[in-house]
Amino acid sequence: MSDRKFKCYKCSHQWELPHGTGEMGINLKCPKCNSSSIHRVNRGGYGGRRRFCNTHKV
Repeated sequence: MSDRKFKCYKCSHQWELPHGTGEMGINLKCPKCNSSSIHRVNRGGYGGRRRFCNTHKV
C-alpha cells in the first residue's frame, strides 16, 4: 500500500504518512508550521470522489 501524501495550504510543506498508522487525516496538522489547513495530495483508491480538506466542513 502506498503512503498518504499531504500538503499544507499555509506554508506549502508536503509530507507522507504510511497507511495504517492510526492517525486520521482530519486530525492532522502540518509538522512544519502546525497549521490545520492541509489537504491530501493523492486521493487513494476512492476514484477521486472523496475529498479531504481540514478547512471545509461537509
